[in-house]
Formats: sequence, C-alpha cells, structure tokens
Amino acid sequence: MTSPFQSIRWRLQVWHGLLLLLVVAGFCAPGYQIALENQLQRIDKDISQMERRLFRSLMESARTSLYPDTTKDKDGDRPMISLGQLMEYLREKPITPSVDVAALFQGHEPGYAYFSIRNSQDEVLLTSPNAPEDIIFLPPAKSDHLEDTRTIERRREVRRSSPSGFRIVVGRDISQDLDAASRFAWTQAATCLGLWVLGLGGGWWLSGRAIRPIQTISRTATRIAEGNLKDRIDITDTDSELGQLSKVLNNTFDRLNDAFERQRQFTADASHELRTPITILLSETQRVLKRDRTPEEYREALQTCNMTAQRMRHLVEALLQLARQETTQGLNGHASTCDLAAILEDTRIHLTPLAAERGITLAADLHPAPCVGDPGALSVLATNLVNNALQHHQGPQGTVQLSSGTRATGESFFAIHDDGPGIPGEHVPHIFERFYRADKARTSAAGHTGLGLAIAKAIVDNHGGEIAVQSTPGQGSTFEVTLRSDRSL
Repeated sequence: MTSPFQSIRWRLQVWHGLLLLLVVAGFCAPGYQIALENQLQRIDKDISQMERRLFRSLMESARTSLYPDTTKDKDGDRPMISLGQLMEYLREKPITPSVDVAALFQGHEPGYAYFSIRNSQDEVLLTSPNAPEDIIFLPPAKSDHLEDTRTIERRREVRRSSPSGFRIVVGRDISQDLDAASRFAWTQAATCLGLWVLGLGGGWWLSGRAIRPIQTISRTATRIAEGNLKDRIDITDTDSELGQLSKVLNNTFDRLNDAFERQRQFTADASHELRTPITILLSETQRVLKRDRTPEEYREALQTCNMTAQRMRHLVEALLQLARQETTQGLNGHASTCDLAAILEDTRIHLTPLAAERGITLAADLHPAPCVGDPGALSVLATNLVNNALQHHQGPQGTVQLSSGTRATGESFFAIHDDGPGIPGEHVPHIFERFYRADKARTSAAGHTGLGLAIAKAIVDNHGGEIAVQSTPGQGSTFEVTLRSDRSL
C-alpha cells in the first residue's frame, strides 16, 4: 500500500494547502492591518479635534481674563495671546475650559478622554480629573515643534511639545475600538479558515480528477503485467497530456501484444514444422536399426535422413532469418547507398540456372533505382520473391519479369511478374503469414519452408516501404516493392 507521503495526490494536496494558506494569510493579515490602521487614524483625528476644541476653549478663557470686554481692538475682537502668555496665565491663575469642552474629559466610562498640560520645568499647568498617572510627555522642544501618537495599554494618546515649553497630552480610551478590532480579526480569521478548508476540499477533488487517469493507467498496466495482454487504457479525454500518454501506452501495449502473439505463433509454427522431419528421422533410424540391412538399404536410409536434415537446416535458417528481421527496428545501422537494379541483376544471374531447370526465362527491364538500404537484406528480399515466382509457376515454359525504376514522386521500386496461374483471391490476404501455403500439397512436397514471403514482408517493413500484390487467375501475379521517399536518394 502506498504511503500518504509517497502519493502524488497527497503531495499535490500538501503543496496546494501550503500555497493556499500563504495566499489566504497574505490576504487576511494585510486586510486586518489596514482596517486597524484606518481605525487608529480615525481615533487620532477624533483626538486632534478634541485637542483643538480644548486649546480654543483655554485660549478664549485666557483672552477673556486678560482682556476684559472693554479691551478690544479696532475690529471689536480681543487681541490674540501667545503660548507663552497662556502658560504664564495657567501657571498664575488656574482656569478651566468651557462646560461643554470640560464634559468631554470626564469619567472613566469606555471611550472617555483626558488631557494634561505641563511646561518645560515639568510643572503641571492643567490636567483633567480622569487623567492617568502614567502619562509620559515629550521632552521640551528646542527649535521645532515635536509631536507623535502612541498606543499605551488600551489608550491612544496625541503628544505635542513646542519650543516655548508648552507640552500637552490628549488621550482617549480605545477599549471598545480594540474589542471591535479583535472581533473583526476573529471574524476575518474564521472566514479565511473557511475559505482555506473549502479550497482544500476543492483541491482534493481536483487532484483526484487529475490523478484518476494515472490510477487508471496504473491499474491497466498492472493487469497487463499479470498476463492480460489484450486489456487497454480507457481514453476519455484524448486532447489532454494524459490522454496522449494513454494513446502512446496503448500503442505500445498493442505492439507488445503483437510481439507476444508473433512469438507464440512463431513457436507453435516452428514446433509444428519441425515435428514432421524429426518424426521422419526417428522413424527411419528406428526402422533401419530393427535388423541388419544391405549396404543399399543403409545408403537409401542415410539419403532419406540427409534430405530430412537438409530440410530441417533450411527451415531453421529461415526461422532465424525471420526472427532477426522481426526483432530489428529499422535498418539498425546497416544502411548504405545501393541500387535496386544492380541487386536484381545479381539475383537474376544467381537464379538463372534454377529457372533453366524449370524451363523458365528470367527477363529483366531494369532502370537505376538508387536508395538507402541494407544491401544484404534487399538481396534476400529479391531472391525470395523470384524464388516464390519460380516455385509457383506451372507448366514447362514461362517467363518471370524483373523490373525496377524511380517514380516521379522520387520513390524507388522494383517488381517481380510471372505469367503463371496466379494466386486465388481467397489466399492473397494470407500469403505473407508464416508457413502459409496456397498449394499445401505441392509446396510441402517440394520442401519449401513457407517463410519466404514472411521474410520478404519483414525486410520491407524494416526499410519503411510497402509491398503490394496483384494477381489475376490464369494470367500470373506481380509483387511490387516501393521504398518510401524518405528512404530514397
């Protein structure tokens, strides 16, 4: 059983979960931070507004005290006072802001506000009754105004310091805001967690659909490995990468099945064909050994055994040659430039004596047909086709025509035509099968192996060519071999 950590689906799910977690966290954390910063900015704005109201109220109270109603400028307004004057006034005569402003800085209910004012000597000039004791002021400013905002515990404070020594802290309780922010954070975390779990579920479903074809391929390959060679992968989506892989694997399984079938058939045919000569050898030797024989009888028995052994040798050589051709993919490094016309001419010269014994003329109409191929294999091909024409020719006289040339398409070809009886139509689809004989009685008596055309077909296939048969009863037959253009020069 596959460990979860070794499963592709689990690995995909882990990576998907990690990436999704990073995406969700990358969305939630900045979202919460932005919301919190916006809330703090609103709080700071609210505190600044309260500070301005407080400052205006104090300035107005100080101006009223310093400049009574009778002291006004030409426009009817009281003169402005500086921070230094305000500080001196607060130091000498404590004042309070207006009633409505003072109401802002009362009590300790959630959201309460407070303030405290000091000078450069750290003397408390004015403070609200509810101001905390742990207020920390900015140091006295030397040349430029100093200001900042800070959050301490559950309070938010705005602090300012001026070169005149005026220092003020205005703050507000933000417990409700922090609680709201905490609820928002938990809500957002729960939402993001839900999205993450939903994404994991969707990722698990998607990875399952993605892995399902691989599981199908694995199960099918296992069944094939167990011996079910005819089983194939069920392809539903032929356009996807896995669909294309399935097609390649199915084609591979088809070739493997064909190879096993050929091997099984090859073994069965070879066993069947070798059984007869072996039986003859055993029978003949047992017959001779039953009693003493005359020299002539021994000589006759030895001749029979020799002929049977010769037939067995030819059969074994043909079987080995066929096996080599069928197990070779392509030319396998034996390709060279050759001319089909020269190969056919050598074949004609070599087989002319055999044709003369049968009263058959080997005629030639050969034109140059250059190609790239294995000269030895092409010679065997030509010899087998000419031999086949000679063996199946009936009558004391006849002609076998050899021709070659190059087509306008650039393909090289050669043809073997005989004027014999032809091949019956029902036999044409089977003539390239191993040990198939259209005339079983005649060819078996002549000692033929029945492998010549099978070897020829294998050679043509290895050269990437085609072999075609045309036969008309009573008018002869023609075998035509064409090499593909990418094999031609």
